[in-house]
Amino acid sequence: MQEDDLKTIKVTIAGRTFPVKVDDKEETVVKDLEQELNNKVLELQNMYPGRDKLDCVIMTLLTYTFDQKKSGVTADQDILGTIEEISATLSDIDYTT
Repeated sequence: MQEDDLKTIKVTIAGRTFPVKVDDKEETVVKDLEQELNNKVLELQNMYPGRDKLDCVIMTLLTYTFDQKKSGVTADQDILGTIEEISATLSDIDYTT
């Protein structure tokens, strides 16, 4: 991906704004993630009213990290699965026509 294909959008999580460079396809994903993270932080703030916002952000990070580790799927495994699917698709193509 070339730098020219990227645009900078502002993402606000827990009241803090960050610039994020994305392409057109990633923008929707990032905006959805922004909403999801803010909802989780708010949920934790409601569950633990004595905690400050940073505590809730860290608890959100721990929750997502734990869920990813528990699923047992690493980024490498995900990539390998995608490569295998592409390879299988390419093997099924009849190049003689």
